[in-house]
Amino acid sequence: MKHILFQKALVYKKRKEITPPKNYEYDHILGAWKDKLSNLLINSTDFKAQATKKLDIETGEDNKGQ
Repeated sequence: MKHILFQKALVYKKRKEITPPKNYEYDHILGAWKDKLSNLLINSTDFKAQATKKLDIETGEDNKGQ
């Protein structure tokens, strides 16, 4: 009999590659994606930030039981 965590835990596939955004390069010194004109990807109007699976908002607060 397997442990309950092995029975119930979800297994996610590990990504082999991350597809870089088109027309942007990663600047290792800056630690951000930028285009040839040095505009940051995060400031782009058509940039959709990655969200958590359930669109959680991390506040640092523990609201369990409320």
